Order: sequence, then structure tokens, then C-alpha cells
Amino acid sequence: MKKKLAVLLSCALTAGALTASMGTQVYASEKEPVTLTLYGDAGNVQRPFMQKLFELYEEKTGNKLDVQGIESENFETVCLTKFQTGDIPDLFLHHGGYSLDAYNPAENFVDFSDAEWVSDIQESVLPTAMRDGKVYGLPFWEASYSGLLYNTKIFEECGIELPKTQDEFNAVCDKLLENEIQPIYLPLKDAWPILYQYGMDPIFEDAELLEKLNTNQVTYAEIPEMKAQMEWYKMAADKGYFGKTFGTDTWDYCMEVLGEGEAAMMYCWDTWLYSDYDSEAYTYVADDFGLMPAFIGTTDNGTFEGPNCCLTLANKNSERAEAATEFVNFMADPENYNVAFDGFQTAPVFKQQTTIDMTPQYKAAEEWIAEAGHASIANPEIIGFSNVDGAKCIQELLLGNVDVDTCLQRMDEERIKAAKTQNAEGF
Repeated sequence: MKKKLAVLLSCALTAGALTASMGTQVYASEKEPVTLTLYGDAGNVQRPFMQKLFELYEEKTGNKLDVQGIESENFETVCLTKFQTGDIPDLFLHHGGYSLDAYNPAENFVDFSDAEWVSDIQESVLPTAMRDGKVYGLPFWEASYSGLLYNTKIFEECGIELPKTQDEFNAVCDKLLENEIQPIYLPLKDAWPILYQYGMDPIFEDAELLEKLNTNQVTYAEIPEMKAQMEWYKMAADKGYFGKTFGTDTWDYCMEVLGEGEAAMMYCWDTWLYSDYDSEAYTYVADDFGLMPAFIGTTDNGTFEGPNCCLTLANKNSERAEAATEFVNFMADPENYNVAFDGFQTAPVFKQQTTIDMTPQYKAAEEWIAEAGHASIANPEIIGFSNVDGAKCIQELLLGNVDVDTCLQRMDEERIKAAKTQNAEGF
């Protein structure tokens, strides 16, 4: 078993003092109002359904939330430092998986395994909320599907049929270039939107290979598919698939670039079109885009990535542990989450979600997803994985500063360094 990162605790409340049952739906009480501190990725805390939930909670309970959004590229570093110094928030948003172990969930977070709401979580989603057989967080999130968003009108105008193989996809990119259209928008400068984990999911669906990587018996550099992925990235950059300014392109401009047809495709998730994209501001509206598999050189028929839900966790050692626990139960109440997700287009996380709808992109690609889809594996299951640190190595590759072998070597170094920080066995 992996050793846990030792974390200083600010208070000592026993687990038995907390109740993790479903709330009574009478949230306002005679208790003095409290302010709960919540840490989360800056982008995650701004999700529309999170904002609606926060507002609803404050309105119904009289309590306040001190929401602190931390920039993606510094999130793990900042949060781990805070936890190590005992600066642990009342509430914490995290995507779970092995990386959650660094925060010592057994010692720091409420165990919700016996909560009534656990049975309300979709079976396909429940594993994302669990570590060591226990439910430590509520997957209050969108069940999005990721791949390549593509402009259906541009494809039609250029006479392009949807590709079914990597070679066919490369040919699509070549044809777009012939029509003077940038094939893919890749916000390289921000690192994380490279989303290289999409191509890794089918590689590490091999449980034996995943175990070997997680016990330091094999490295990225020794895996042929990882080398193939980096070679594809480099080829795509050199051929112009990412345009001429990819080195300085940022996520902030992705809506404008896609919305005005300056690029035909972007690695992304389907629900982004309805949670973030401003259809009224651009030439192309959300419904003008489709979803195809992510072709990144690792598997011939491409891959869709399934849901990777962000968890809300409650600090069981906080002076406000009871209120933090009640907040999670508040989120899990169907009456409340149906308000928060009202009109939001996503697959359901909860069995009693009645106010959502599947995206048109998912509906159109549903059979394709069933054929080529994979669960989110790389991000939550690879010890030491970081979609920022690894992506920064890919940045150097695409900018011509390192070759493929050096890129993989540096990715391994970053992953192993993070695994050591998590005190993973074998590292």
C-alpha cells in the first residue's frame, strides 16, 4: 500500500462526531451563521452549476462561502503547501484519483460512505468518488465526453467526411490546410489545454501496464505508444496543424478562434459548448459543432474520454466540520442539484437529475462513443500525473527546444518527482 503524505492537522475531532447522512431539507436554523472557506481550481469554481449552487446555499441557509479559486497551473503546488502547513479549508474541490492521496483523505476528509446520497450516484460515476473503498467526496459535476470539437459547416464546405482512422484524420488536417484553414487550435502557452491525457487513456486501459508504471517498473520512455504520441505532436506542429502562432496561443481566445472559423477543431469536452461558449457573440453557434474522437497518434481509431468528475470534500478536522458536512449534503439533495443543473446539457451524475439534457454533440456521436470511448484513466489513475507539468515538456518539444526522447525523459522525471512527493511505493 502506498504511504501517505504526513499532513499537519489544525484540530482533532473524531470521525464519530460527524454525521454524513442526507440533510433534512430544513437548512436555515437557529445556529449562528458561519462562513465556510472553499479551495478549488479557479476554472472549476466558476462553473455555472457551481455558482448557482453557491448562491442557493447562501440564500437558503444564511451561511456564507469564502470561495478561493487557485490558478490551474499552480493548483496542486499551492494546495499541497497549504495542507502541509495545516492551512486546510473547510471545503475542497479536487478531481480525485491517486493525486488525492497526497492530501491524506482518511485523516483529513469526512467519510461519506454511509450517506444516503451515495445510492443516488450513477454506477459509472461512483468510482470517481472513492479511494480505498470509501466515498470521500461528492461528484457534483458534469458528466462530459471529451474528444475533438469540429466545425460541421467548415467540414461540409470543404467536402470533408469524418475520419475513422489516424491516417484519415491526418488527411483531413492536410485538406483543411489546402483550404487555408487552421486545422486545430492548441493553446500551447497555457500548457493544460494540450490535454495530452486523452491519447493516454487507451494506453493505460491495460491494467498490468498501469500497475507497472505506478510501481516504477516501466517509464513513459519505454512505452512505444507514448513515443508515437509525442512523434505525432511534433509532426502536427511542423506541418502547421496547430497554426503559426501556437506557441503564444492561449485558452482565453479559443472561443473567438472557433467562433469565427479561424480554426476548424479543438480538443475539448462537449458540455463546454453550453457551459462556457457564447453562441450569441460569434458567427458559429454551439450547435454548429460536432464531436469526434481525439486523434493523437496513440490508437488508430481515436478515443473519447469519459467523465472525470470533480469532488467536493469536507474537512473533518475543521472547527466548522459539521457545517462543512451539511454543505455537501445540501449539494446532494435532489431539490438543490436540480436547481443548479437546470437547463445544463450533460449526462447525469445523479439518478434523480431531471432538469438536464444530453448535448446534441453526444447524441449525434453516441454510437461512436460506445465504440471508441474510454474511461478517464491517465489523469486520475497514474501516480504523479500532471496535465500541466507533462504538458510543459510537450511545449518544449513543439517549440523545437527538445527532441521526442528528451521530452519523454523529462515527462518521466516530472512524474517520478511528483510520485516521490506522494510517497508512492517503488519511487
